[in-house]
Amino acid sequence: MVHFSCDLCGKDLTPEGTRRFVLKMEAFAAPAPALLQEEDLQDDHVEDMARYLQALEAGLVQEPSPPPERKQMRFDLCSDCYRRFLQDPLRRDALPRFNFSSNN
Repeated sequence: MVHFSCDLCGKDLTPEGTRRFVLKMEAFAAPAPALLQEEDLQDDHVEDMARYLQALEAGLVQEPSPPPERKQMRFDLCSDCYRRFLQDPLRRDALPRFNFSSNN
């Protein structure tokens, strides 16, 4: 028998009729938008790529760094935790608030 429990509160979600919600999230670095310049339209990119590959083979340049790491996550939630997540996904309400007194 497969056992499910809420990843936030630990409630057993296995009993028949218990609603279980699946939350899937993906986090990754957002690439900076490329700005197209007028000279980009005039360049011979095939020739540029050929020169780059020759330099790469000769060891004059390094290979580009790998793309940013991605993280995919999956959580099982009970109906109460799912409802709380939808109301405040980043848990901003759970962060401490500072109340400063006025210095008059």
